[in-house]
Amino acid sequence: MNREHDDHNFTKIAGNPEFVRGAGKKSVKGIEINGIDVFHDEASGKERGTNTIFNVKIDGMNVVHLGDLGHPLSQTDAQNIGPVDILFVPVGGYYTIDGQVADEVINALNPKVVIPMHFKTDKCNFPIAPVDDFIKDKEIKKADSEIEIDKESLPAKTTIYLLMPSK
Repeated sequence: MNREHDDHNFTKIAGNPEFVRGAGKKSVKGIEINGIDVFHDEASGKERGTNTIFNVKIDGMNVVHLGDLGHPLSQTDAQNIGPVDILFVPVGGYYTIDGQVADEVINALNPKVVIPMHFKTDKCNFPIAPVDDFIKDKEIKKADSEIEIDKESLPAKTTIYLLMPSK
């Protein structure tokens, strides 16, 4: 859970799940997770609080979820995140970074795969930008609501996958 807000920390889930919160290194069911504290805004958290970025080591890959990142990454932030194979990056702006800042973050982290998130869709009434603003003039690969990636199939250069469920 990258932040303590009702749309990010729902815990009423069947079974016996383990929830990961906050900064630091953790191991859950053999999966290594590193949480890195950043902010949900450009005012060092004074407007919307903190956000935790998670770097999850799974199947030999580093999968990084930026959560509700609200500012460009500093060099220290990028070093603390570490290597990135797959990056989930917000691109909608307003509540998070926008597409332009997302490009800066992508350049700083140099992931193999980028999956944009937190953008306006037909089912979203938030005042955020659609993904079109981010993918404009970029080469992308479209997929339905999921893709399968393993370490051996990681692309040599950064590739953007747009996951858009069919209607």
